[in-house]
Amino acid sequence: MKRLPTLVEGLDEILNGGLFEGGVYIFEGPPGVGKTTLANQIAYTLARREIRTLYVTMLAESHARMLQHMEQQIFFDQQEVSATVFYVSGYRELEQGGLKSVVELLRAELMRHRASLLVIDGLVVNSLETMTNDSVRQFVHELQSLVSAMSCTCLVLTSGNGNALSAEQTMVDGIFSFEDHGFHWRAERRMQVRKFRGSQVIRGQHTFCISTQGLQFFPRLESLPLTHGNVKLGAIPLATGLGPLDGVLHGGGLLAGSASAVIGHTGSGKTTLALAFAACSTLESPGLVLSCTELGSDLRRMGSELGLHIETAVSSGALAIKNLGHEDESMDEMGHKLLRLVDELKIRRLVVDGVAGLADTLAFPERGYRFLGRLLVELRRRGVTSLFTVDPDALAIAAGTPLADGVTGWFDNVFVFEPVATRDRQIDERILTITKVRGGGATQPAVDVFVSFPKAAQTSAA
Repeated sequence: MKRLPTLVEGLDEILNGGLFEGGVYIFEGPPGVGKTTLANQIAYTLARREIRTLYVTMLAESHARMLQHMEQQIFFDQQEVSATVFYVSGYRELEQGGLKSVVELLRAELMRHRASLLVIDGLVVNSLETMTNDSVRQFVHELQSLVSAMSCTCLVLTSGNGNALSAEQTMVDGIFSFEDHGFHWRAERRMQVRKFRGSQVIRGQHTFCISTQGLQFFPRLESLPLTHGNVKLGAIPLATGLGPLDGVLHGGGLLAGSASAVIGHTGSGKTTLALAFAACSTLESPGLVLSCTELGSDLRRMGSELGLHIETAVSSGALAIKNLGHEDESMDEMGHKLLRLVDELKIRRLVVDGVAGLADTLAFPERGYRFLGRLLVELRRRGVTSLFTVDPDALAIAAGTPLADGVTGWFDNVFVFEPVATRDRQIDERILTITKVRGGGATQPAVDVFVSFPKAAQTSAA
């Protein structure tokens, strides 16, 4: 069967290639969730490939008003209106002649414009509820026959959860459910493919966002197919940036491609160790710092105060500092953003400062640790040596649950800043316990870390 790619970022990945030619697909969801924007986005994106769309509205709202909203979208092109994207109103036919008249209108307009995509926007309205199941069933049957004969793909945009079309949902080729899901102060837009004939799809609810670029979908990271088998860690170690710590690690550092967790409470030194690791980035081995809790400017200032070469690395292009999760991003959106930056910048050293930022999302309590495990697999597959900082208290508040047992098993290396009473240590002293190291372990179980300002962080073996 021939596919019709939607060319919408993330959506074709979820559908394993796009929609099928000649299929009828229902987009259902409450008003304002993005169905009309998505349909227009598909239409104008396909127009660049000279694929024609017939857009039929069943609502009283004028086309001019809808186009005024679409003008704010980057994908919109006024020159394509009535050239490759044709707008027709079916409101009068529906009111005066019912669904039979609508079918006659569709047949005539499809033949006239030779469209490969048909959009029916607003079919399920209150008046349709009064029609008999037989008339609705007959309409769906004739619609399928029509688009199949004309090799045209059809999108039916409806409000609610199917309503009058619920009895006919078994007849269509696909059902897409859209929702704006909110919980307390957080909100996410989600889409689920409830039915899709002819192909496997990535199951589950997938988040999406709406911007001036249209809709962008973020497939569930842990549900994506694995394209490669297990990837071995590199043999050449990478320095952590703390000399005495490297001195006690067999090989003199962390194995390339490994993932490390640095665990500790606020002020224990996690970010200091993370910045020392990032400061070792070079043009040959670029680094990326993703901050989930602090602004990038604050991290750069902190690096300078510690005497680390953060500014030098940033200025040379060896290191980039970005924020993650500061714009109500979903967990999957953050994951895809992270991997996109890694690919685009060819990153080899990665710091994610604050796993609590990933946890402060709606999906984390349900599937956050499976997501994190798959994220680490993707980073290893790309040859990235990563370091994640974890504040147990912040994570418990964000996720609504304490740090789960066994989570550290996802990581190759685990370092823990032990809480020590102030009276029992020097003011700038921290004790870093080496809990787990992949590839040989360490010569001793802990090191003393001295954090002082404005000099560089210094360490001495415990």
